[in-house]
Amino acid sequence: MRLSAIALLCGLAAAAALLVWRGGGEDGQAVPATVSGETAAPVERPPPPLPSTLPAPQTPAAAPAASTVAAAPVATVKPSPPASPAHSAFALSSDHQALIHDTVLAAADHERLEHEARDDAWATAAERLIRQELARHARAGDFDLVAVDCRQTLCVIQAFSYGENGHREWVKAVDELYKQTLVDLFDSVNTAFPTQGSRSPVLTFLHRKAVAGKP
Repeated sequence: MRLSAIALLCGLAAAAALLVWRGGGEDGQAVPATVSGETAAPVERPPPPLPSTLPAPQTPAAAPAASTVAAAPVATVKPSPPASPAHSAFALSSDHQALIHDTVLAAADHERLEHEARDDAWATAAERLIRQELARHARAGDFDLVAVDCRQTLCVIQAFSYGENGHREWVKAVDELYKQTLVDLFDSVNTAFPTQGSRSPVLTFLHRKAVAGKP
């Protein structure tokens, strides 16, 4: 009887120990045991420690700046300068070219003419007058007019004369025209001609008279 009482006390002690400790969980903490179908009160766990440093507050991203498109500079179109009057060569026959090479004054006048611009209004009127007066001359049939060209301060007449004294007749005819009708436009005449020949190249330069107030 005494032995049975001792055995019963040992069994109750073992059952109490079993109810108090059932073993640790994965994290080493005690798992509450169930006593006679009743749930034991849950064990409160301490909250996790706060981190030593808090993350810095993030600054909201600034709105992207409005893109500005630089306007391409507008090219300024400069007006073209007025075209300078064209200089053109005065075509000479081979006979007249030889005449210039042998006559200093005619060569100087020809070079000056080649470098002059054309005063179109004056030159056109002067060329017309020279042609008209030569055609009206009494000896016009003795001459072959090749070309008349005027620029700014000079006019040139290229022609051929016929006969043994044809070149002399040409000089005489030009002098008469100058005195009668051309003196108002020109202040001097220079004629180049050969010393002999039945068909002679003649070249006459007329110098424009200076206008008052102009060089």
